[in-house]
Amino acid sequence: MNEPYKGERMTDDPGGRSFAFGSFVLIPQRQLLLQGELPVRIGSRALDILTALAERPGELVSKRELIARVWPSTVVDESNLKVNMAALRRALGDGGPDDARYIATVTGRGYKLIVPVTTGVSPNLAWAPAAGTTRRHNLPTGTTRVIGRADAIDGIRRDFDVARLVSIVGPGGIGKTTVALAVAEHAIGAFRDGAWLVDLALTKDPHQVPSAVAAALGIAGNAAGILATLCKSLRDRQILLVLDSCEQVIEACAACASRILAEAAGVKILVTSREPLQLSGERVRRLPGLGLPPSSEHLTAQEALMFPAVQLFVDRATDRMETFKLRDADATAVAEICRRLDGIALAIELAATRIDAFGVGGLHKQLDNRFRLLVGRRSGPERHRTLAATLDWSYSLLAEREAALLRSVSVFAGVFDIEGAAVVAAMDPAEAADMLAQLSAKSLLVADLDADGIAYRLQETTNSYCQDKLRAGGHEPVARQRHAEHTYVTLERAGSEWAQRPADEWESAYRRVLGDLRAALAWTVKEAPDGPLAIRLTVAGLLLWNQFSLTEECLRHVSHAVEELDAAGLAGTAFEMKLKLWLGCSTMLTREFRHQAMAALRRALAIAEGIGDTDYRLRCLVMIGIYELFTGEHEAGMRTLEEFEAVAGAEDPSVLPEGDVHMGIAELFLGRLPRSRERLERLARRDLRYFGSYAVRYLSDPIVLVRAVLTHVQWLTGSADAAMRTAAVAVDEARQTKHHLSMNNILSYACPVFYWSGAYDECERYVAMLEDHVARHGLVSRRPVASFYAAAVAYARHGSSPDVIFALQRAIGEFRNINHLARMPYYLSVLANALADRGRFAEAESTIRTALDIAAAQHELWCLPEVLRIQAAIAALQGRKTEAAGLLVNALEVATETGALAWRLRVAIDLATLSGDGEEGAAALGIVRAALDEFTEGFATRDLAAAAALVGAQVSAQASD
Repeated sequence: MNEPYKGERMTDDPGGRSFAFGSFVLIPQRQLLLQGELPVRIGSRALDILTALAERPGELVSKRELIARVWPSTVVDESNLKVNMAALRRALGDGGPDDARYIATVTGRGYKLIVPVTTGVSPNLAWAPAAGTTRRHNLPTGTTRVIGRADAIDGIRRDFDVARLVSIVGPGGIGKTTVALAVAEHAIGAFRDGAWLVDLALTKDPHQVPSAVAAALGIAGNAAGILATLCKSLRDRQILLVLDSCEQVIEACAACASRILAEAAGVKILVTSREPLQLSGERVRRLPGLGLPPSSEHLTAQEALMFPAVQLFVDRATDRMETFKLRDADATAVAEICRRLDGIALAIELAATRIDAFGVGGLHKQLDNRFRLLVGRRSGPERHRTLAATLDWSYSLLAEREAALLRSVSVFAGVFDIEGAAVVAAMDPAEAADMLAQLSAKSLLVADLDADGIAYRLQETTNSYCQDKLRAGGHEPVARQRHAEHTYVTLERAGSEWAQRPADEWESAYRRVLGDLRAALAWTVKEAPDGPLAIRLTVAGLLLWNQFSLTEECLRHVSHAVEELDAAGLAGTAFEMKLKLWLGCSTMLTREFRHQAMAALRRALAIAEGIGDTDYRLRCLVMIGIYELFTGEHEAGMRTLEEFEAVAGAEDPSVLPEGDVHMGIAELFLGRLPRSRERLERLARRDLRYFGSYAVRYLSDPIVLVRAVLTHVQWLTGSADAAMRTAAVAVDEARQTKHHLSMNNILSYACPVFYWSGAYDECERYVAMLEDHVARHGLVSRRPVASFYAAAVAYARHGSSPDVIFALQRAIGEFRNINHLARMPYYLSVLANALADRGRFAEAESTIRTALDIAAAQHELWCLPEVLRIQAAIAALQGRKTEAAGLLVNALEVATETGALAWRLRVAIDLATLSGDGEEGAAALGIVRAALDEFTEGFATRDLAAAAALVGAQVSAQASD
């Protein structure tokens, strides 16, 4: 179904042409075909063919000319042209060669456009694709006409008026997917967020079903919690979700569909399977075979063509042989062929594609003989035996090289290209291209059109059949080995292109390789667990797992590969270095900051130093420094980062800004706030995009990280408004990078900035974003941050309560459990304050003393004024005002030394409140005034508003006197 683009208006473009014919307008320069004001969904190759025909209306354009025009630098077979011509005719609503309204076939020679064409400049049309327009489907471009299923399609569309789950049920090859895709095409315009296909044909592991759905929708997430993430993401969307070929993982599909339907009210689900999901509210459409003519010896061609099964046979036979026409003399035989094939669409297509080899009579005889030979050899439902027999027959007619290619490509997890097919079949790419086109023309392969040309895939039934043949012939180990090696080469190429290609384009090109990586690893681990190929594949897959936030999957494979290093003879090599670095990183991100992670990082560093790999030496130093800062070893972290700067300065100055960023973090924790702010603001003013391919070299985008850390330093040094603006900008930048750890970092820094400012609504919004992000991507090191600030906001809004105290204690317990000790003195001070407000003074005193001890041990001075302020508040609540005053004076001194103007103002407010009236009170208010005068912004924040109120009250009192 066509849909209007949501985008900018077109303006006249004198440099571009348009071709108007019938109800269509073709604008080649914009790769756009419109019918009325609606764009037509069509592949780029088909558009190129239409452009060539429109440029010469009424003239014959030969097949050779079209192939040279559309595939100028690629060797392709004529079948490629036929596939795209079929897609073009389908898009135009054209009939077959005898019923063409737009494109006529000149048999054996070429094609011509047979309608008048008006040429002009690109018109000022209302609809044009806007940059960044959200995709509304992932449906493949159809290349063949749907025959005989109009009633089923209409019926399913009506089913969705009263139900949210519809299952199309029937045997393999009956046409379930074809019908589902036709329904989904209509749904693109009927659902606000379009229609999305999830191909589960090759999904064998039930646990992968939610991940497959998420991947099809472009929803990234951590495998362990992907179903929850998926449901949350779908909650506000209105889509049709097509779960195709569910039978192998039927229970997992049922569980996934049930939860989605329960939690996402705007989602409707269309299922294709050999059996229903058996869920409440499910509408089941059992798809019969295509309609067949009655048995008759006097059937005419006209009578036979009234039945869909014969229509399909003739349509596919004509695609195969343009001169084919159904004659009266052949009508009975064709009807009998369709009848013997039970009206199964795939079986009829397979038979029709051999019309050029046998003719109708020969085809009937061949098929009849094949069925006789197979009697008694098959078990199971009759229609399944029919399809198996047809596959056997079609396979037996292939040349050995064609059969070998078909068997070999069954090792791919989904779509594959000519290069991959050539590798697994060990043949020349030109020969593979020719054979793939032939196999597609024979309906043994499905051709999918995309921006890069034609990709191929096997239907589920054919794939299973070919895998059986591959296994039975003893060819599977060789094909699997070639597939694994090709996957490795593909991933190496992906790594080299990662920094050069736009993120969306790179993800689109290589997301499908995930399935092949999993398949290749499953085979290599099973057949050669201690072999180097499994390890090389794991190392090559690191980038893919990181890009798609599959941290749990990454950790699992890296852990296994590390165990096999010695047996593979790769201990001490660059492979161990890379694996140990990522073992340390992924353990830190998804598990905890413990000895295992540091040991892995230290080992990687030792190897990098031993083999002279400066790049990985620097990577390891940064990660070790990050580990030390996270675990509160701030002085050690500073020394590690100083070593990084020394090495980078001598070996690779281009990465010095990375060291600067983390030095800024260390200075922040150590209470060297003016120096940290000067360093970070200097970095923020620079164009860090000069990093080029190193944009996320050290796990996080450097620009986002600079801004994230700067938010804290700006707030602490008295620039609250700037801090909140910086946080908002950095969140937007992280969203644009689509780099999940970068987003995780800025959200973690943003939550406290808005909390400290008293902007609780904004804080809650960022907390919710962080909670969702952690759940999606399994980055558990930041989960306690969200938990803590959620509880802190509840404390600020509603006061201390047992629930608030418990929530704060639980969050702090989470920090301790994963050894995330940075900022621990501050977290404990908030808990101590809540305990004191509740009257639990003994616990409050113990907690604040622990906070002070940790601050001293970790040299964590950034928050020490606030910790001392809260210790003073606890003393004051118990009537020890002199002690409280002394603590506040001490806090003022530390705040002044560290440059923490924000904390200094808070301490001054408490001191003025504690001092009351009189000379001491006046002196304390003078301190408040002095601090307040140093601020140039942030006057609407909580602390500055409180300070202004105190000063204002004093002025009012003096005026009244």
